[in-house]
Amino acid sequence: MRTKWIFFLIPIGLFLFSCGKEDKNTELGGDTNIPLTKVDSVSYVYLNYNGTYLGSTEMKVISNINGDVTYKAKMDLNTLPNDLKIKALELLPKIQEYYTLPNLKITPDQKLEFDFKLKITSEGYLDYFTEGKPWVMIKYENGVGAEYKITNKKGQELIRKVTEKTGIDEYPFGFLLIKTTLVEHIPPADNPVFNKVTYRANHKFGLVDVEFELKDGTKTGFDIRAFFL
Repeated sequence: MRTKWIFFLIPIGLFLFSCGKEDKNTELGGDTNIPLTKVDSVSYVYLNYNGTYLGSTEMKVISNINGDVTYKAKMDLNTLPNDLKIKALELLPKIQEYYTLPNLKITPDQKLEFDFKLKITSEGYLDYFTEGKPWVMIKYENGVGAEYKITNKKGQELIRKVTEKTGIDEYPFGFLLIKTTLVEHIPPADNPVFNKVTYRANHKFGLVDVEFELKDGTKTGFDIRAFFL
């Protein structure tokens, strides 16, 4: 009789334990009140295409509700070289359709305006760009080989994987050198725009570099600098 009770209680215990455990793929713990995400903080964004600097813009924190941080940003597409502007105007609607970016718009005078939400804590970053689902981008404590996975509505498993953790101050950040962690994601073959996406982050300055490899093999991306820290 005692043996039967043990077999009955073990699944219940495992269930209760799992309910109280943070999901490593879709949840973030940590402090939500951090200097990086104070309302009205402004970070500078430096754009590049195939290694060529294209100019800069800004993104501003407009709200922070328990770590759900909303940024607002804008960019004048007319400042881009004409061939790149045409490419941006072609790809941006595809990006908006494929990802969950409801507040992205291109004005009649070809200015890009958008706001977006990320979960940002002292533990790392999480986004909602995939069908509105929470999906961890990076956790600072994790080492090389760590993976963050979700499954989309098509049944495709999506994976972000830590591929580099410097452990030493070597990434240039203004006049500083900082430690960083690199995360890579290979999108499904039906992604209309990207072959690969990488994120680089630091535990204090947050995301510092995002790079996209496009379907035609070219690369674009941006560096983010929260110099107010």
